[in-house]
Amino acid sequence: MYQMKKILLPVVILCAFAGHSSAQISGGLLARYQFVLDSVCTANNIKGASAAVLMPGQGIWKGVYGESHSGQPITTDMLFGIGSNTKTYVSTLLLKLQEEGLLSLDDTIGTWIQAVPNVNGQVTVRQLLNHTSGIYNFTNHPGFNAALNNDFTAVWQPEQILQFIDVPSFAPGAGWEYSNSNYLIAGLIVKDIMGTSFEVALRDSILAPHGLNNTVFFPFESPTGTVPHSWSIYFGQPYLQDIVAGYAYDHSAMFSMASAAGAIMATAEDNVIFWDKLHSGNIINNNSLQEMRTFIPISGSKKYGLGIFRINSFNTRVVFSHGGTNIGFINENIVDSISGVCISVLTNQDSVSNAILLQRLITVLHRESFGPLAVQTVTSQPVNAVLYPNPARDYININTGTQEELAVSITDISGREISRQSITTIGTVSLQGLSSGVYYLAISRKNEVPVIYKISKL
Repeated sequence: MYQMKKILLPVVILCAFAGHSSAQISGGLLARYQFVLDSVCTANNIKGASAAVLMPGQGIWKGVYGESHSGQPITTDMLFGIGSNTKTYVSTLLLKLQEEGLLSLDDTIGTWIQAVPNVNGQVTVRQLLNHTSGIYNFTNHPGFNAALNNDFTAVWQPEQILQFIDVPSFAPGAGWEYSNSNYLIAGLIVKDIMGTSFEVALRDSILAPHGLNNTVFFPFESPTGTVPHSWSIYFGQPYLQDIVAGYAYDHSAMFSMASAAGAIMATAEDNVIFWDKLHSGNIINNNSLQEMRTFIPISGSKKYGLGIFRINSFNTRVVFSHGGTNIGFINENIVDSISGVCISVLTNQDSVSNAILLQRLITVLHRESFGPLAVQTVTSQPVNAVLYPNPARDYININTGTQEELAVSITDISGREISRQSITTIGTVSLQGLSSGVYYLAISRKNEVPVIYKISKL
């Protein structure tokens, strides 16, 4: 029986201002931001984090917490994997190509992608970007995990990943389902239109013109700074391990397989600058921004547009967002639709959920940006549980030894939540309908930090 280790880390405070504004964020607000970062990261056992808040007309606050590995604190110039936040950059690039008359988002993908098994050439580019294509999510394919685990140092070309796209989930336009395959294909379309590699197209069209020099498409571009060690439960333990030091883990295979669906590494500062320039109309024009913000309802207060989510009530505001996950990295980002405040938080671990980053850290940083708010330090006792059998074929039993009601959720390797339910003492979680492969199962009390287990579906 294991439980999540609580690790108290040395705090390193690094604050800086952006050079694009003559005004400055007040010293009191800078201190509040750092207090929020320190408090929430400590309470939620976050190993290391880099955060940035951009306030239009005032500047950028940058703060860090924790460590990369023993003796090496997180610094603001470190690059983290931003996972699916990459999709926002890809959608922006395709909208820009539409502005230049090089394609229409209503073109069918068969114009550029021919005879790919299980991919309907009548899907439109727009349906790729808003996840209404029905194309199977390649990261769900059992062969994907097998190929990844075979050689972490391998560098995959995007065309090689097409083999993991299985039969469609539904006909084009008949539903909504988040699929990394949509953006893998979008990247191939960019490559065909521009006659160059995706990373060159992204750099020439978006990154270089806007000074995003600490944003790279890895491993096809080299990081401009240090990449912190990744802390993960990927190798089978229900507690964090430094997988770079302990397993000589290399990011090359995972990031190259993620391709245009999730291969960007960036600093928190670069990320908020991108979100600010995008939503202030400095990268794409207002018509394109309106297209990006044409949303489809998906669940609760969330809607999805072209590479961005809309949350209808976030501290009473509408915000646009996109988070991302990768092995050893989780991040969340928002931009406030009223004030234009942009917030990015990047972490070097994968055993904390996107929901925790969004609800407990970004929510409070966001509140601080338009009014002081007392920060409540959250404490929690992790749930101890026994899971059996694991690996499993049809179901997993969970014995918690407690009568209280607990929340249980399962997410796939890309961070997509697949199921959620409540249990008390002993519960059974069905795995029927899931593809063979690796998943994460999280158990928690209401509003507390989950314990996350790696499970295998046979």
